[in-house]
Amino acid sequence: MNSTYFKATIREITYSWGKFISIVLIILLGSLLYVGIRATGPDLDNSADRYFAQQNLGNLNVTSTLGLTKKDLNLVKSDDNVQTAEASHMVTIKKSQNQVVQVYSYSKAAKLNKLKVVSGHLPTMNNQIVLDSKAKSDGYRLGQTYTLPKTDGLKSKSFKIVGFVNSPLFVSSTDRGTTNVGSGEVDYFAYTPEQAFDQKAFATIAVRFDNTADLTAGTSAYNQRVNHDQEQLESKLKARPTQRRTELTGTALSKINRQLAKLQKQAKQLQAVPAQYQSATTKAAAKKLTAGITELQEARKELQQTPRAIYMYNDRTANVGYQDYFDESKSIAAIAVIFPGFFLFIAVLITFTTISRMIEKNRREIGLMRALGYTKGFISMKYVIYSVLAGVLGSIAGGILGTMTLPKFIFSMLSNNNLTQYHGVIPWAFIVEAVIAGLVATLGSAAVVLIINLREKPTELMRERAPKAGKRILMERIKPLWNRMNFNQKVSYRNLFRYKTRMIMTIVGIAGCTGLMLAGFGIRDSVNDLIPDQFNQVQHYQGIVTLSDANKQIDDKNIKSQKSAMVQSITVSPTKGTKRNATVTMVAPKSSADFEQYVSLKNSKTNQNEKLTNSGVIITEKLATDMNAKKGTILSTKLGNKLFKVRVAAVTKNYAGHYMYLTSKYFNKVSSTKYSANSRLLKLKSVSTGDRQQTSRNLLKQSGVLNVTYPRYAGSALGTVGLSSVVLIFIALSAALGLVVLYNLTNVNISERMRELSTIKVLGFYDNEVTAYVARENVVLTLAGIVFGWFIGLVLHHFIMIKAQTGAILFPLTVHYPGYIWSAVLTACFSLAVGVITHYKLKNINMLDSLSSQE
Repeated sequence: MNSTYFKATIREITYSWGKFISIVLIILLGSLLYVGIRATGPDLDNSADRYFAQQNLGNLNVTSTLGLTKKDLNLVKSDDNVQTAEASHMVTIKKSQNQVVQVYSYSKAAKLNKLKVVSGHLPTMNNQIVLDSKAKSDGYRLGQTYTLPKTDGLKSKSFKIVGFVNSPLFVSSTDRGTTNVGSGEVDYFAYTPEQAFDQKAFATIAVRFDNTADLTAGTSAYNQRVNHDQEQLESKLKARPTQRRTELTGTALSKINRQLAKLQKQAKQLQAVPAQYQSATTKAAAKKLTAGITELQEARKELQQTPRAIYMYNDRTANVGYQDYFDESKSIAAIAVIFPGFFLFIAVLITFTTISRMIEKNRREIGLMRALGYTKGFISMKYVIYSVLAGVLGSIAGGILGTMTLPKFIFSMLSNNNLTQYHGVIPWAFIVEAVIAGLVATLGSAAVVLIINLREKPTELMRERAPKAGKRILMERIKPLWNRMNFNQKVSYRNLFRYKTRMIMTIVGIAGCTGLMLAGFGIRDSVNDLIPDQFNQVQHYQGIVTLSDANKQIDDKNIKSQKSAMVQSITVSPTKGTKRNATVTMVAPKSSADFEQYVSLKNSKTNQNEKLTNSGVIITEKLATDMNAKKGTILSTKLGNKLFKVRVAAVTKNYAGHYMYLTSKYFNKVSSTKYSANSRLLKLKSVSTGDRQQTSRNLLKQSGVLNVTYPRYAGSALGTVGLSSVVLIFIALSAALGLVVLYNLTNVNISERMRELSTIKVLGFYDNEVTAYVARENVVLTLAGIVFGWFIGLVLHHFIMIKAQTGAILFPLTVHYPGYIWSAVLTACFSLAVGVITHYKLKNINMLDSLSSQE
């Protein structure tokens, strides 16, 4: 009998393949997106961690404004938590008018920060050099002679290019950091053997701790461990800033003091000679001695004013592109909780409805078996097996597909970094969550309905439930509208409101899918609007010219207007709290007059215009969020090797990049570096590619012009590629879910109303009229679902974009009208396609079987 009942279960599936497959597909789509997107963040983190482990990236870099010595290196190595510490040299060189290169020392014995060879090989001789793989775009090739200007710190200026490499110190494939040399931005890096350097001091000490190997890079646990180790190392080197100044000035001061004492002794001896006995030669010697004494005193004073060395400790977040990569990973992980979660919720909701109505339809069979003496557990087995099969098949298949496809696809789209090897992990926790959700949808709904039905008496179960009585609806009270409707329209509207649960579930199902699609289109719009909004609403200048002389005048017929300003890349960090650093563009106009024509400084909260004052700086909104800053907050800034602190006067709206705006007077007030308007902000008459390039050529021919850039047209590498790839997945899967949901709901609707539809066919309705009878209700429900779905989509979009903000990006919360149109059109098309399928199903209704007595 058990075998017979099991066959009946299989027959239930085979007789309604469409219903079973639709349930499996809904669960599959929900699980696919949920597991796939949620696994993406951990997979991105794991891929990065594997890469950093392979290249043995250091946990910390120690630098000093007065350089580092072997004494520093030995002290670092003596720290209990330090596994490895290696010192290296580095020089920053302006190679040409448009190129700044940082040359690092390379040692074959080095264990940390290993280079990854892209082509060629690593240097083996002192006259060999390897270049950043990014330098290939500048025309450099293997075997070429690489010439540098004569530079302090390097023994030679001519090298042979033997390879192109990537460095784990530079995760970004485009950005190489900032400097106070040339244009302020490093174009690429290079490595040559340490024997090619003649520097007495080291530029940096790379540190690897021995207690971080078991922690994944980028996680809070890893960051906390490094912070703790860093604090211990700082205390170890606490005395070094003063000692380092003494090391540099002590010998020189002793020498000056000896020379000064000697000259002063000679001066006293001359002064002891009476004036009448002093010859012209003696007087000249006395004058020379006085000048020498003055010169030595000034030299001594200058040495005594040498500041204490500032020791800086930069963790991996200071590596160019490192934080942006993990920010993007975290934004995808944040979206993974919202979008796929809502997606899965819709799938669970619709599946719950389908399963519960299937059991409700089989009331007569359940009642008959109860009357024959079968236990409640035995009767339930059929529906338990059906539900478990659908839930497990859908969730496991979706989980496996999601794990195998989405994370790898999104990783492949992250083309703005040097991580090329994908290393995924099996997301068992997310797969289990998807299976649980699938079973809640299928087995949970079956259990709820079975518990309710099995409480009833067999005689009650073997009878059909009495249909709901018709009621007057609100529309009937609107006489002008109701009286203009024909009979079929009135029947349709009464049916809609008669079965409120069915109506609400259908609207919610359609609205959920429409909302998911609109949110997807909205994400696309926000990503695409990022650059236009930044340069239309915030920054109104098109170009920046970097000058060697602040007083240099430039001119070109395509320049509409220009503004003198100091434009420098600086590093900003909070004075307390998180140790996170941010690379910020500092803009200090020579004059604040008409600055609003170049940059709109609108308060991020009040949207009112802010003015530059001499009492503080204005920072951009995302920078304020990252630094946990507000009006009155003190921030630490680093310009080259100079450190100073600034007070936040206001926060301004901004979409792309971190910026800090201040007056020239406030800069001179807080910084030891003298203000210099080294740049010009340009507004151009024509911004076409040809005119921009011609303007650049003309300006670069003028003496004193170091560089010409057009920020708007160089802003394609803003960490949004991964997010853009997610958008396509969202839209495609939301559309697929929409189609399956509509088919499922319509299928359930028809199966529930088989007797009603058979009745109207018996009454003489043609096939087209029967289809219209059902389709009219579907049209109303679809339209209501679309409108409600727009509201859901807007809320979902805003929530997602706020969570998706990464690095220096603050997305505009915009959804353009094509998104509304396409989400509505796709939903309508799916509804139409389902309507066509429904038409053929209705044509094949057997009126006699449907109207036969159920008693």
